[in-house]
Parts: sequence; structure tokens; C-alpha cells
Amino acid sequence: MASSKPIPCGPCQEGKVNTKADIWCYNCDEGLCSTCSGHHKRSKGTRDHKTIDIKSYKPSIRAIQTECNKHGQQLNLYCPNHLMPCCDECISTNHSKCPGIKSLATVVEKTKIDETKESVEKDINSILHLLDKMVNNKSTNIKTGEQQCEDIKKSIHKIREKMNKHLDHLEKKLCQEVDIIWNQEKSNATDLITEIKEKKKTLKKVHNKFTNSHNT
Repeated sequence: MASSKPIPCGPCQEGKVNTKADIWCYNCDEGLCSTCSGHHKRSKGTRDHKTIDIKSYKPSIRAIQTECNKHGQQLNLYCPNHLMPCCDECISTNHSKCPGIKSLATVVEKTKIDETKESVEKDINSILHLLDKMVNNKSTNIKTGEQQCEDIKKSIHKIREKMNKHLDHLEKKLCQEVDIIWNQEKSNATDLITEIKEKKKTLKKVHNKFTNSHNT
């Protein structure tokens, strides 16, 4: 986790000048201001050093050596003002006026906890993002399903209306055909009855004549 406190320029601080660092050199393990970084890039011994913009630099305690290169003593303290581990000799010679000197073990443990918290927080945020995405997808699926359901119902209703219209037309047509057939059959039957009645009259007349002539 990047420190919120500005990182000072190492070379400037050696010259008793407090200047804000613009880049971080991993090889020198210190910050450099714009002026010092210019000299740093042009110098034959440091031009190939790995540097990074100070805004992207994240201090890490895990890469700190266990012994001081200058004094050969155990690195057991940490200077939050310079963001660097120190031995007892470093504190007395170069960091005697720096406030907030802490135990290196405490700082390492806190850094590990902070890194763990940051990692857990990232994992939780990633899971929450995934869950939100799943909820959004399912919500979209529900809306789409509801719309499709309504469309299907409308289609069924339209089909039903067409079927009803067709059945009504077919019913009307069949009823008309039945009426035509019935009227024809009724007319034929009526004509036959009329014809039979006429024949009965004629037959009765013949019968009457026959009866009268026989009696005479």
C-alpha cells in the first residue's frame, strides 16, 4: 500500500536539503528529485538502474536486508520519515532527529497485515463485482422472459381470434348450405304432397263415377 507521506530525495537529504522525490530507484533503494534523477540517468554507474515514477512506487518491507551495508549491524529499526530500515548506528548518526522511529519487526508485521487486508479487500470487491454482474444478468433475463411471455400470450390471442373468425365464417357458410338443402327438400316434399292430394281428388272422382254407374 503506497504511503500517503511524500517520499524525500535521498541525495538531497544527505546534503541537508529536504526535497520531494519524483522517482524511485530500486537499485539505490531511495527516492530522487527531478534534478538528482537527471544526474542519476546521466551517470555511467547509475544510468542502467531500474527506476519508477514515485506515484507508482509501493514501499515493501519484505525486500529489506537483515544487515546494514554501512555498519554491518542488524537492521532492527525503521525510520518512517525516510521509509527505510536502520541499525542502531544509523539511528544515532543519520536519523537522530527523525520522529517516530519504530521497531522493524512491528513495521514488517503491520505491512504484512496491510498487504493481506488489501489482498482480501480486492478479493471481496472482485466477488462483489461478480455477484452484482450475476444479479444484473438474472434481472435482465427476468425482464426479457417477461417480455417474451407477454409476446407469446399476444400471439396466442391473435391466433385464437383468427381461429374464431374462421370458425364463425365456416359456421355461417354451413348454416346457409343447410338452409338451402332443407328448403329444397321441404319444397320437394311440399310439391309431392300437393301432387298426391291432386291424385287423391282425381281418384275419388273416378271412384264416385264408378260407384254411381254400378248402382244404376
